Amino acid sequence: MGVRTPTAAEVAARCAITDVIHRYCRGMDRMDRELTLSCWHPGGTDDHGPLYAGSPEGFVDWLWPVHAAMVVTRHAVSNILIELDGDRAGVETYWNLVLQVPWGDGVYDILAGGRYLDRFECIDDVWAIRHRQSVLDWNRVEPVERTLADFAEPPLIRPARPGIPLADGARDRSDPSYRVLRGA
Repeated sequence: MGVRTPTAAEVAARCAITDVIHRYCRGMDRMDRELTLSCWHPGGTDDHGPLYAGSPEGFVDWLWPVHAAMVVTRHAVSNILIELDGDRAGVETYWNLVLQVPWGDGVYDILAGGRYLDRFECIDDVWAIRHRQSVLDWNRVEPVERTLADFAEPPLIRPARPGIPLADGARDRSDPSYRVLRGA
């Protein structure tokens, strides 16, 4: 039994859905409210288990102060499985998350992995989330004992241009990526 070649419309739908998932991660990590909320259709819902359930706007309102207290947030996605059904789609996306959190006298990395189970719809040629459920598969917390900045000469990494700093990322629109990605 062979695999059917997808139509151009199916490929376009899959690309649009995948773009929404990537925009969500970017919006979360850059704390870009507008970009994050653009991932849902009006009236959409989000269910992050015991953390939050309700509107995307309420989710962002709840989450932003939590994220603002963190040093770093990093969402990464993979294994995006999309089942199209006309102007609807069921989507499972694996996610991995690093949250760097100051706590007590130290800093800790919260590492976690799970899946987004999304119901997408295409309305007026725009694919967006109608409902998202986040599922946690694993997590752990590790103390951050040292970073590369703690080494006068980092092990195995010898700069070809010593003294030139690496561009620092920012968790807002001052991040260097906003100079490359217009409004994304």
